[in-house]
Amino acid sequence: MKKIICALFFGTCLLSTSLYASTVKGKVFYAQYLKPVCGFNGDVMGKKHTANEWKIFYDNNQLSLAIKALCPNAPLITTEKDLTNLYHFLSSFASDSGNVPSCN
Repeated sequence: MKKIICALFFGTCLLSTSLYASTVKGKVFYAQYLKPVCGFNGDVMGKKHTANEWKIFYDNNQLSLAIKALCPNAPLITTEKDLTNLYHFLSSFASDSGNVPSCN
């Protein structure tokens, strides 16, 4: 039983680290490619939808189009890795997330 609990604990730690890395990569992508053409920070973009709405866009392969609707000058994002990273980043600042940006 103790081994199972330890395995679950370490598995959870690894998963959360992976999601955090994805969120950070999404932040970097947003800052580099979208912020200049959109004119607002990623937390502002994230708050345009709830976490569930961002998930629906991502699950239905509509995330790039949803971003384009909010920021018409945004490039069309086609790389799955970039879309995944952006999804994690934007959903972390969703209107119902309660998260606020940190000062970097």
